[in-house]
Amino acid sequence: MRILLLIAAFVCIFSFDTSAQKRVGGKMLKGYDVIYPFKNGRAKVIKNGKMGFIDMQGEEVIKPEFDQIYPFEKGVARVENVGLLGLINEQGEILLDPIYDYIGTSKEGLVIVTRKGKKGLIKITGPSPEFVEYLVDVRD
Repeated sequence: MRILLLIAAFVCIFSFDTSAQKRVGGKMLKGYDVIYPFKNGRAKVIKNGKMGFIDMQGEEVIKPEFDQIYPFEKGVARVENVGLLGLINEQGEILLDPIYDYIGTSKEGLVIVTRKGKKGLIKITGPSPEFVEYLVDVRD
């Protein structure tokens, strides 16, 4: 009897799926390490150690490809990969590639950035990449 209990315990332990599961939009989501609670119609997810967002239907709105995504402010969020910062919009489009050491807060559409000890100035007047203008460019 002890052997049967040990075998049953062994099977339960090693067949346990450690990925997060959640029913969203009528379907069971699997494959995510973590699914955070929904906020403003989206949930932050972690998949293979990378962060992204899903919508209320369980569809990926922002593919999990960032080490960190900071909260959205006025439709823009800082993202981090390998310790470098960039900006994305709510659709996941990259406004600024994650190549900056520092990205300041936007004031009237102007953002101060630093890269490799140099300071730059970027003007962002809209929610997509075509509204990004490099006033003082520090990209190589």
